[in-house]
Amino acid sequence: MQQQRPRLRKLLLSSMLPRLIALVLFASLVLFAISFHFAVSQADQLQQQSVDGLEQDLTFIVNDTTRQLADLAANDIIINSLVDVQQRDNYLPMFFRSLNLTQAKVVEFALFDFAGSKVIDKNWDTVLPDTLDTAWRQQTLGSSLPYSSVSQYGVLISVPVLLGGVAEGALVMYVDSLQSLLAPYPRLTNQLVTDVDGFVLFSSQPNLISPNSQMSEFDDGAYSLKQTNWRALTLYSVKPTITAYQEVAWISLVLLMMIIGFVFIILHMLKVTGALAESTLSALYQDIKGKLSNNPNIPRSNTQIEAQELADIREAFEKLIWDLSEVSLSNEQFSNVLESMGDMLIVVDKSDNIIVSNKRFEHFCENQKETNTDVLQRVTQALSSNTESELTHTSISDEKRYIRWTKTSLLDANGSIRGTIYVGSDETERRSLESNIKILSHAIDEATVSIIISDITKPGQPIIYVNSAFEELTGYPKEEIIGYNCRAMQGQKTDVLNIDEVRKAIAKREPIEITLLNYKKSGESFYNRLNLTPVTIDGEVTHYIGFQQDVTQQRQTEQYLKEAREKAEESARLKSSFLASMSHEIRTPIHGISGVLQLLEASELDSEQQHYLSLASFSIQSLLHIVNDILDFSKIEAGQLQIEHSPFDIVTSLENIQSQYAIMCQEKGLDLHFHFDLQGFHTVLGDEVRFRQVLTNLLGNAVKFTEQGHIEVQTALSTNSDGKLMLRCSVTDTGIGIAKENQNSIFEVFTQEDLSTTRKFGGTGLGLSISKQLCELMGGSISLSSEKGKGSTFSFEIMLDEADDQLGYLNAEPVSKRPQKSKKQKVLIVEDNDINQIIVKQHLSAHTTLSAKSGREAIDALVRMKPTFDIILMDCQMPEMDGFEATERIRRGEAGERYVNVPIIALTANAMKGDRERCEQAGMDDYLSKPFEVNDLVDKVDYWANKTAAEKSSS
Repeated sequence: MQQQRPRLRKLLLSSMLPRLIALVLFASLVLFAISFHFAVSQADQLQQQSVDGLEQDLTFIVNDTTRQLADLAANDIIINSLVDVQQRDNYLPMFFRSLNLTQAKVVEFALFDFAGSKVIDKNWDTVLPDTLDTAWRQQTLGSSLPYSSVSQYGVLISVPVLLGGVAEGALVMYVDSLQSLLAPYPRLTNQLVTDVDGFVLFSSQPNLISPNSQMSEFDDGAYSLKQTNWRALTLYSVKPTITAYQEVAWISLVLLMMIIGFVFIILHMLKVTGALAESTLSALYQDIKGKLSNNPNIPRSNTQIEAQELADIREAFEKLIWDLSEVSLSNEQFSNVLESMGDMLIVVDKSDNIIVSNKRFEHFCENQKETNTDVLQRVTQALSSNTESELTHTSISDEKRYIRWTKTSLLDANGSIRGTIYVGSDETERRSLESNIKILSHAIDEATVSIIISDITKPGQPIIYVNSAFEELTGYPKEEIIGYNCRAMQGQKTDVLNIDEVRKAIAKREPIEITLLNYKKSGESFYNRLNLTPVTIDGEVTHYIGFQQDVTQQRQTEQYLKEAREKAEESARLKSSFLASMSHEIRTPIHGISGVLQLLEASELDSEQQHYLSLASFSIQSLLHIVNDILDFSKIEAGQLQIEHSPFDIVTSLENIQSQYAIMCQEKGLDLHFHFDLQGFHTVLGDEVRFRQVLTNLLGNAVKFTEQGHIEVQTALSTNSDGKLMLRCSVTDTGIGIAKENQNSIFEVFTQEDLSTTRKFGGTGLGLSISKQLCELMGGSISLSSEKGKGSTFSFEIMLDEADDQLGYLNAEPVSKRPQKSKKQKVLIVEDNDINQIIVKQHLSAHTTLSAKSGREAIDALVRMKPTFDIILMDCQMPEMDGFEATERIRRGEAGERYVNVPIIALTANAMKGDRERCEQAGMDDYLSKPFEVNDLVDKVDYWANKTAAEKSSS
């Protein structure tokens, strides 16, 4: 009896399971060994970190305490106590009682004079051994050097009190034991410190080994020790050995659980694998059995997961059955194949009698004027000496059909000729297409646009067609370019990046339009506007059609325009630079004059002198207004003027303007009326400075051009549909008015109504132009309504945003919190202009000032001078080294660490965009533009002095 074979699942389990278990055991041993090594290494590393930490703690305590004692020894109170013997009892005891440098509970301090006599002490009850007492006195009082000692007698640190580099005394700190100093610090392991004799000076766990005992008394058999030397001491890290093995035990338990899990997973995977293989092969067997027996009752397997090899077997078997069925096709099936042919088929014997013909031939003959026999006779005659020929057949409707006939011999199984096979292909549509193609080719060839076609499926992507316009454009004949690539038209100056763009577009099969610098056959260069379009056949891009156009003249025109634009931009840049330079040069003497006038105003003057002074101040303000107008105009023209978007109190702003112009109107006998309709809004978001500038420009003109009558200002706020606020403001006067023919140009640059206006009232003619452009920058506009001799109404509107009313109060600095007057400060004035130096010194007469004429002189003064300056006033434009470079060097520490964070206030005559940002980037803390008011200068000095003092006190 044949032995029953085992199942596939059992075979897989019996062969794979022992190997997998062996592999798991080997991996487990390796993981356990690695874990044990890792745990031991971690324990050793922890002890090393503990020893290193103890060494760092000791070093830090000694060095930090020595530094602090040195700082105390350099204190004026300590130094003066050794010089001013009579007064030291008044302040020295209180100073000593406040000393506390360590975390130890009992610390003793003492101050000794140069002879070693104790001047004063704090808790000093210790009698030091002779060796220790002699050692610190010799090094500190004799050699003027710090001294530190850590021993069984305690911790002693001494520093000299220096006068002129020589020790005039010593400040000594003593702690009775190292244990009290190190006890507060956290420990990674148990730590010990012993001296050279093994005497324990410190123990982090006194219950294990107590301080002041011998290290030899400690049984270290069950402990792991790690030690290092520090000065004359030995530092230990002590850790029980059992700790490392406990960690290994936990790791081993985790590994054991993982191994058990792996074994169960492997068993499950083997079972699933065996079951899957068994079910898959069984299903394949059932499919093959069903196909062989042709039994429809056997269901086909619908296995969701099937291996590729099994699928290949199934596919090969199905193909075999299909091939067998093909071989066994019946005559009827063969006939169906013949009828399904797209061409006409005639099979004749040696006597030209028809044996077989398909229906396509029969249908063709039905529509012809000739019979079947006539058609066959014409075909046999035409192919009597040829194997292929095209015949023209005429249908009953006189329609011509072009048929290409071919003949092949009919052979039997022995290779003998039994007859002839004729096949007819209808070429009528092809002939029609060829005719259409000829027409299209002629149209393309005669087109005035250069056209090329390239085949991208062939190596090198050769050109397969060019038209006559291409030959005319490039000078290359068709025979010289067809079959080659367009690279022949490239040259040295052809942009490589443009060529890469074309290649990338072709690689992605995308269209591209680009301008290239190409070369004709004659070597003449031209700019070629190339438009490449992909041609898709059967879903695949096979060709590209290129349309070329000579755009050299257009490109030259663009280049001329580009050069003209660059020249215009360069001119604008030079103009902006010139205006900035002129601003600096004009503002510097204006600042000098303004500063002198402010100094005169602070002095005692009689009424006539005060009148003259007010006239001079008014002239300076007028001159500054003109300079500011020119600068604003240049900023707007250069696109450098930016509109702020910050909260401000519009009610307060309008009231301030009203107060400002009320006095001017009162002096001229004019009535000034302000009307508000702000819809309850108090705080808004916008640019308050530019809003005030527009309104004051219009008010200033109204006051200037109105001799009698009144001036009325109406202001209204409304909300738009998009939630923004529209501010409408109008200024109406009863002045001279503007003639109608001059109203259209009144907002143009440097324009006033006529020359008599300029001579009588002055001005630059920029105010209204600037106001118009400011309104447009703020999203609004400005307009005029006027009648000559009856007055004018200027109206403008700008866009604002709603803001929380509390924002205004948050931004308004309370009076109680504003910087109060500071004490006398040491101020360094860095200014190359002698007059400006004198003015600033006079304004800051309440402080101690010193001046330098360049950044280099300033750095030299900061390094050389012993007193520390509290504030630096830095001019930006100076010879040799400007203020920006000087500030950057100070911030880098070239003037010493004490000046790295010193407040630096920029004093600059520049007023262009970016000046403030450049000052901040250089490291300056504040910014003051010339000419400035004396109160602004004094307030900034007081602010930074108080702020620096507050920061020092808080730290």
